[in-house]
Amino acid sequence: MLVQNSFSQDNCDYSIRGHVVSSEDGISIPFATIILQNRGEKVAITDERGEFLYENLCDTKVVISIRFVGFVTLTDTLLLKQGVNELNFELSEDVQDLSEVTVEEEGVQEVATISRAEISAKALEKTAGESLGKSLSGLSGVNMLQTGPTIAKPVIHGLHSNRILILNNGIRQEGQQWGQEHAPEIDPFVANNLRLIKGAAAVKYGSDAIGGVILVNPAELPREAGVSGKASLVGADNNRMYAGSVLLEGGLKGVEGFGWRLQGTYKKAGDAKAPDYRLTNTGTYENNYSIGLGYHKSNLGAELFFSSFDAEIAILRSAHIGNLTDLEAAIGRDRPLIVDDFSYDINNPYQAVNHKLLKANGHIQVPNLGQFSAQYGLQINTRKEFDIRRSGRSTIPALSLDLYTHTVDLDLDMDHIGNWKWDVGASFMYQNNENNPETGIRPLIPDFENWVAGAHVIGRFIQTNYELEAGARYDYRHYLVKRFDENNNLLKPEFNFNNLTGSIGALFFLNNDFQIRTNIGTAWRAPHVNELYSEGLHHGAAAIEEGNDQLQSEKSVKWISSLEKNVEKYSLNISAYINYITDYIYLRPEDVTLTIRGAFPVFRYRQTDAMLTGLDFDLKYQISNRLESTSKVSFIYAKDQKLDTPLINIPANSISSGLEYGLNIKGFSNSYIGFEASYTDMQRNAPRVVSISEIRDANSQDSDLFENDQSVFDLLEVPDAYFLMHLDAGFEKELKSNILKVNLSMNNVFNTEYRDYLNRFRYYSAEMGRNITLRLSLEF
Repeated sequence: MLVQNSFSQDNCDYSIRGHVVSSEDGISIPFATIILQNRGEKVAITDERGEFLYENLCDTKVVISIRFVGFVTLTDTLLLKQGVNELNFELSEDVQDLSEVTVEEEGVQEVATISRAEISAKALEKTAGESLGKSLSGLSGVNMLQTGPTIAKPVIHGLHSNRILILNNGIRQEGQQWGQEHAPEIDPFVANNLRLIKGAAAVKYGSDAIGGVILVNPAELPREAGVSGKASLVGADNNRMYAGSVLLEGGLKGVEGFGWRLQGTYKKAGDAKAPDYRLTNTGTYENNYSIGLGYHKSNLGAELFFSSFDAEIAILRSAHIGNLTDLEAAIGRDRPLIVDDFSYDINNPYQAVNHKLLKANGHIQVPNLGQFSAQYGLQINTRKEFDIRRSGRSTIPALSLDLYTHTVDLDLDMDHIGNWKWDVGASFMYQNNENNPETGIRPLIPDFENWVAGAHVIGRFIQTNYELEAGARYDYRHYLVKRFDENNNLLKPEFNFNNLTGSIGALFFLNNDFQIRTNIGTAWRAPHVNELYSEGLHHGAAAIEEGNDQLQSEKSVKWISSLEKNVEKYSLNISAYINYITDYIYLRPEDVTLTIRGAFPVFRYRQTDAMLTGLDFDLKYQISNRLESTSKVSFIYAKDQKLDTPLINIPANSISSGLEYGLNIKGFSNSYIGFEASYTDMQRNAPRVVSISEIRDANSQDSDLFENDQSVFDLLEVPDAYFLMHLDAGFEKELKSNILKVNLSMNNVFNTEYRDYLNRFRYYSAEMGRNITLRLSLEF
């Protein structure tokens, strides 16, 4: 579509047909705000192709301002000629996070007044071969919740799993994300950029967005004939990982607007190595591919996308213990109980996961109304978890789940009416979760069906010096659970949850290029079926989990404000937030038990009220033409409001700083060398500690560990603070019409031994040691 602004007046015969692009790579910038001073203030928004149109202008001289998040605002005076003036406008990027900010193409529009951060394709190349969680962890306010060196999922402002929404190519990612050791089934090689929204964005995206939203966006499909592509190779020395990814794309001669893309990734890694020993059984294997087709014209378009993610992920062998005595000895050891030589073999325990995604969408410009879009998504998630089982049953999974998810999203992005911009939409989801009886044991979570429906409206009022935004949303969720009781009777409990959420925010453009964003929003999430009815050993977490069918919905109120300044010399972003969550659901360690499958700690789901507050600080400073510095700081404090005690598994405070120096090497371009130093403090606001021996003593004496103190406890003292150093260097080389890009990085330069508080296997082993990675990519 082409966004128009018409003003019918006598003798007004001037028009502007504009196209807004990035000055760095020429990519169109959709949804940029255009403000034109022409006998009053006239506001427009660029369409998905970065275009806009003003008609019936009356003056030859006008002042235009163009702004978009991540770019320096452009203000210029135009001298118009009679008729249509076709003009191109280039915005200079303001690069803040991970040294890159980019445009979200063909993606979902976010709430403008909430703090956000972005990672572009250029920055993603420096983390190629890493997981999605690792790729995001360099942003302030983002951490990783790990289960050994193989599994990582993002944590935003202390929240993770079901409290974070991930939109994969515009589709709400639905796997078995309730598991703390269930990483997102997404291949980062597919993404052209990642966008992070740090606020409670439930109004736009639906329930569960208490912690934030992650948008994984592929590049826009080609629209012209021709074939291009990219081949990437990655190799790492620590776990002897090697990976390759190939992307081919193009158009169809004679059919303007048609585009296609093929992409595939292969990845294999063996046992990782801590500074002094191997982490036995920590290998991974991935085999992924995706296919995209699309057709786009100026006023309509349609796309079809299919992807498959297939992975096997080994679980640290030392986390699965055979008896209570060994469990007590294993927790907190300097060296794991089981250490073998390096191997690529993936042995029990391990996870086998396959995730298929099919997306079909279309959009059309409705005259005098706006752009209407419709989208359907089908996801099939298959998860099998293999334990160490007796009597030759280790080849039979201990957990086997199939999750089928259907989603429908409808949206009307209305044409602006004066200074107002409106968006209305509705979404629907149906899920069916099935246990495979091949396991031969009682399932960890029961079969269930899940119906979800929601609708939203968002209004945005745009002025030269400020923007105001408000929205409301209603969601309804229904569970039908199918479970067996102790006597093997089939029960079908049903649950209904609903909630009204809202947000209000403002964006102020101050003098000296300062901006202030502030937003207060409510969000909610219903308890997941695993929180209601978990019952048994969760092998990937190496723990027994027990549900609670009396849980209520979590409800959150989050206020986040940020101060930003983006100029040529430096960029600054300071964000502060307060998040109050009523009926906060968490796993509380309460016991240890010996089963026929080994000895494991017991966790039960509980609720309380929680308060999380924090501060994110980002500064990038151009010291000289070649030398640039970056600094990031993240502080967070979390408390159980009912008991006035700390919450468990909250990230520790951290600070990092780096320098990058641009080299001038003849025959090469964009060459650089850089380093980063990071310091992670010990968690100084941690729960009390109750050891395995104390739990065993309490069990033998039939005493209650919570009789005099109801607060959560940990099984081990928090790890010490640690300091890490990282190096990287790279360059580009033109090879005829192709471009070769090379990156060499070294993480944990001093091979420091440390344990991260958010790694659930810190009880059993240290983190990965020094890792040298070589990344090559050829664009053709």
